[in-house]
Amino acid sequence: MITTDRIQQLFDKYLELIHLEIAEFGVKPTEVRHLIGRLGEFYCALQVGGTLASLTNQHGFDVICQNNRRVSVKTTAQKTGFVPIGKSTLDRVDDLMVVQYHEGALFTIYYGPVGIAVDAARYYEPDGKYELDISKARRLMTASSQILA
Repeated sequence: MITTDRIQQLFDKYLELIHLEIAEFGVKPTEVRHLIGRLGEFYCALQVGGTLASLTNQHGFDVICQNNRRVSVKTTAQKTGFVPIGKSTLDRVDDLMVVQYHEGALFTIYYGPVGIAVDAARYYEPDGKYELDISKARRLMTASSQILA
């Protein structure tokens, strides 16, 4: 199992690489989404005190919390739009964390039960996926924070 220290090291290196790609090649963060996606998984593991799933591209979830809850991580550099949630793997995930890369840092847009996110999403039949609007994800996070306060 990968240690928290190692996850932090990987997080730092990926973040540095993303900054380098953006500065050196003049690309937008949305163009390095493969790196940002993995960075989001490290971020989530660090935030929840968990570890990465045993397989890269594990079906349904990316991080396992200390309490064994399985988290699907969706990371985006978009300010608006949506994140997809796969319908076929919903039975393999407990929670969803939507992470946004913005101005060189990561922020949690939503973290909570995947069912709440799916209920707020629209279903897109051609892809067989739910689409959670980023603004709705923010509102869900605000609403759940107010309930817990």
